[in-house]
Amino acid sequence: MLHMQLSKFVVVGISNSIISYLVFIITFNSLLIGNAFASQAISYSAGILWSFFWNEKWTFSSERRKSILLISFFFLQITLLVLSSLMMGFAEKYLDCNITLMWFLVMGFITVINFILSKTLVFKS
Repeated sequence: MLHMQLSKFVVVGISNSIISYLVFIITFNSLLIGNAFASQAISYSAGILWSFFWNEKWTFSSERRKSILLISFFFLQITLLVLSSLMMGFAEKYLDCNITLMWFLVMGFITVINFILSKTLVFKS
């Protein structure tokens, strides 16, 4: 069961990453030119909505009441949003590296944390 959940989480995560990355690039390069913190906050928020729907219905098939599930999920995601935005802001300000590479590194780290906490705390499966 763990293998199946992890596989589904990865599929949802890949689709989420594509959506989030596209939103990040558009906001970073066009709307909020050069503001990695705000661009990350907006792109991660778009991914939150996508992830909740697919992880709740398909990945974990949670039996918990939807209101409790939703509150737990959004609390976790807001925490990870702040963490990833701070990491992107730090990278932009203090590290001399490609912003796209940094985005993939930050989101890889956040994805691992997200799976562990989603499985054990939010969806409890």
